[in-house]
Parts: sequence; structure tokens; C-alpha cells
Amino acid sequence: MSSHHIVREDQEPALLIANADTISLSWIEQLLEWSPTVSVLEPALETVLSWGIKLDVVICAPEHVNEYVEMLHNQAPVKIISHHTSDSSINTAMMFLIAGKYRAVNVVGIAPSQVEEFTEHLDVVTFFEGKRWVYTRNGKFEKWVSRGTQFEFPENVKPIGGLDENGCASSDGIVKAEADFPFWVGEVLQ
Repeated sequence: MSSHHIVREDQEPALLIANADTISLSWIEQLLEWSPTVSVLEPALETVLSWGIKLDVVICAPEHVNEYVEMLHNQAPVKIISHHTSDSSINTAMMFLIAGKYRAVNVVGIAPSQVEEFTEHLDVVTFFEGKRWVYTRNGKFEKWVSRGTQFEFPENVKPIGGLDENGCASSDGIVKAEADFPFWVGEVLQ
């Protein structure tokens, strides 16, 4: 039996692209390796379509639904979901994932603060401003990294060894941090 298989069925983190200019296409390709459900917010749609990847969900303003039904006919099956004018497209996308019983999502182009309210229901990793932000719901962070990997922690969270004064891993090995509360950890993308 081959070790190559496609995992679908919401087992892998979904991918939500809000701003396609936030990270390189090579990072997007890594996030696509396990064939996640791909959701795209309207502002990123043109760029994401130029990449030639299959979309599963598009979140747009109600007045653009018919336009996108026609534009995305070659993406079928694709769900086109409009967000209420009083609600943000980000909220609509996250609620769609929660309602679909997804457990995790990789978010591209959204600040951690904009998705923190959904971390009770989803494991959230967001790629924003050159960093990969991970939410530590239990207040514990532990990751094996290569020397030179740079991190950003909240001021009230102190790493437990492994980092120099600039937040860079001083050697190959495990970086840890703990707090009595949940927090975001930013890892500089290389």
C-alpha cells in the first residue's frame, strides 16, 4: 500500500486566505500539501485564482454572488457564501468552519487579534506580517526548531530557555514557554 494518500474529511486544518500578499506562494503550497478545504475572502480572490489552485469556498458581499457564480463555474463544486453587510467576511468564514465541525484552520493575512474570539472552537494558526502566529490555548508552547529561528512572545510571557536576548534560538533544539493564561507566539517566517 502506498504511503501517499489524500486526507480530506476535515482532518487537516482548513486554509482561509484573506490577504494573498501576506506570504509567498511557496508557503501556500506547503499549506496545501494535505489537500485542505480552501476558503478565500473576496479581496484575495483574484490573486488566489491566478495561482491555479482549487477553491472550495468563497466568502463575498451579497451583491457579488451572481458575478462569482459565473466567474467560478470552472471551480465547481465551489460554495459561494455571502456575508451579511453588518458582519465581517472573517466572522462569516470562521463561523462556516465551526459549523462544519472543523477542528483547526491556517489563516493567511489576518491579525491574531481578529481571530482570537474563535480559538475556543478552533485551533488557529495565522500567517500575518511575516510571522506564523500560534495560539496556545493551554498556556504552554513547545517546539523543536533550528538555530536562528526567531520568536516573538507577549511581554508577560517569558520563554524557558533556548532563546537568546533577541528571541532567536541559540541552538537546534526545543524552545518552551509557559504562562497561566493562553497566549500567541509569533515565529518569523524564513
